[in-house]
Amino acid sequence: MLLVLYGFAVLFVVAWPTPVDESSRGLIFRVLGALHRRGLPEFVNYNVVEFCANIAMFIPLGLLVALLFGPRWWWAAFFVCAALSVSIEFYQYLLLPDRYATVRDVVANSTGGAIGMLAAVIAIAWLRRPTPISR
Repeated sequence: MLLVLYGFAVLFVVAWPTPVDESSRGLIFRVLGALHRRGLPEFVNYNVVEFCANIAMFIPLGLLVALLFGPRWWWAAFFVCAALSVSIEFYQYLLLPDRYATVRDVVANSTGGAIGMLAAVIAIAWLRRPTPISR
């Protein structure tokens, strides 16, 4: 159920006809400017924020898919995330002229999926660890 709800949220974001941050882009630039004046390195710019947002968006997908597949097939979650990301970018390229389809987004989304998948592997290993017998 959680995977379905998450899927609808991602669908909402990726199928929106214009970039979802379009109305808040000015605010993002003002916040970044204020942070740069307070010492944030200049390389942390809008592109870095957007890349990290794409990573963050796919972490739950990698986690949920790996948990759904279980201990034997957890690794397939990476391919599911990468394939979904490529599909999203093709969809945006073909059907949403105001959106930007990029390989960079596929890399970010796949990275997020891999992070989520690794979190699931750690959780599965932790839950399956033998418990010591107390006396």
